[in-house]
Amino acid sequence: MKPSIVGAATVLLLALCAALSGQQRSENGCDFNLSGAQVAPNITGPDEIVAITHVVDQPDSPIKIVAADFKNSFITVSNERFTEQLNCTLRVQNQSDRAVRSFETISGLAGGNAAVPVLGGYGASPDNMSTGRSLMPGEQLEIHGCGGRGDGGAPNNRVRLFVSIGSVLFDGCVYVPSRRFPTLRTTDAAL
Repeated sequence: MKPSIVGAATVLLLALCAALSGQQRSENGCDFNLSGAQVAPNITGPDEIVAITHVVDQPDSPIKIVAADFKNSFITVSNERFTEQLNCTLRVQNQSDRAVRSFETISGLAGGNAAVPVLGGYGASPDNMSTGRSLMPGEQLEIHGCGGRGDGGAPNNRVRLFVSIGSVLFDGCVYVPSRRFPTLRTTDAAL
């Protein structure tokens, strides 16, 4: 992926929105209501990947991740380094009362015992939403949510795979949901 001015501007805009947002109700055109019960997403794929995957808790997100399938993916950890090939399909649902113009998912590996991981992994947006189609309230959509190869550090031979919603675009605003990361317990899986 090549850096670009548009990409840098998008990151800057998202960082600014993250600093200014935090609630689902505001005076900047991002008002929405949520519906539906908080249900744990269905995670499938190789057992070693399912064991380390965490869908980040985002109770204020207009988009929720309903399912994640990591078939044809692998992660290996050795000598405090990891190598990964992630291919996943995400099923998401608009749980707000507004039409969503677009959204971005973020997935990535965090090594070691980091309390707040840096999600520097793969960002995805649904291709079919760029043609003007919106995700209507209650509607579900399946997207290619992660991809590519990578490697990095794995202190104590531990990694965690996080999947979350990065941002949501409504008419008139970009909303950045909060992220609540689970803490790593000493009993968590090590690869």
